[in-house]
Amino acid sequence: MQSNLPEILPPTMIGGQEFIWGARTYVMGIVNVTPDSFSGDGTLAKPSEIQFAVDQALRMEDEGADIVDIGGESTRPKSVYPDANPVGADDEIARVIPVIQALKGRLSVPISIDTNKAPVADQAIESGAVIINDVSMLGDSMMANIAIKKNVPIVLSHIRKTGHSGSVVDDVLDDLRKAIDVLSINGVTSSNVIVDPGIGFAKTAKESLQLVRNISRIRSKLSKPVLVGSSRKSFIAAITGEPIEDRRFGTAATVAFSIQGRVDIVRVHDVREMVNVAKMSDSLTRKASHGGA
Repeated sequence: MQSNLPEILPPTMIGGQEFIWGARTYVMGIVNVTPDSFSGDGTLAKPSEIQFAVDQALRMEDEGADIVDIGGESTRPKSVYPDANPVGADDEIARVIPVIQALKGRLSVPISIDTNKAPVADQAIESGAVIINDVSMLGDSMMANIAIKKNVPIVLSHIRKTGHSGSVVDDVLDDLRKAIDVLSINGVTSSNVIVDPGIGFAKTAKESLQLVRNISRIRSKLSKPVLVGSSRKSFIAAITGEPIEDRRFGTAATVAFSIQGRVDIVRVHDVREMVNVAKMSDSLTRKASHGGA
């Protein structure tokens, strides 16, 4: 049975704001500056795409997002989407930098850059992003250098492209420990490391469910704040049958359960709804006060 008492970890400064892990759940809103997001919300498919992305980020802040995560490359798997193709660093930079620059000084919550490329992370931090969300778990060997050079927090999102033949939870723990060690060797401050079990990344629906069920174990074994990105993922549809653009109820269940497992950040598309789920779940699980009793 999962403990209702969150382990207090050292806080992390993100863009001058102190994030106190264990006190409550933080919500990260997703802005996909792409034409081909799996969730159907890519802003490059919209007219006036830069302004659309800026408006989306500002709206997410108004709805209660604590961080806005901006990405310029869809991470949808080629095994599911045959037309999914990698985006070069220059194209990715051209997509995200104008949005980050337009938000600097207007957005009061921290901006995260969602990328697997060190040059993109480097320019994004220069432009105003203050946290790296590395969706490749240091697939780019220079990413650790960017994190230490810029002195910014980094999220290690798990992926093992060869898949899992044994315990997915053990594999995730082993792989994340190795990545954490790489950051430590490179001089990245311990409190600047956040882990993400990589729900849905080269994992079956069953494996993704196992990871959600074991968030508390992952957090306690690694002694790091945990981010979960379950929003609108295909493993939800495997259970509920909800279409991609309307998996809010399935997502809400994974968010609420993850909070019971002591997750620290939930990365979501539907910010307004999931902020309310987090508030209610925090009040029940962490006994955190959000203005109620």
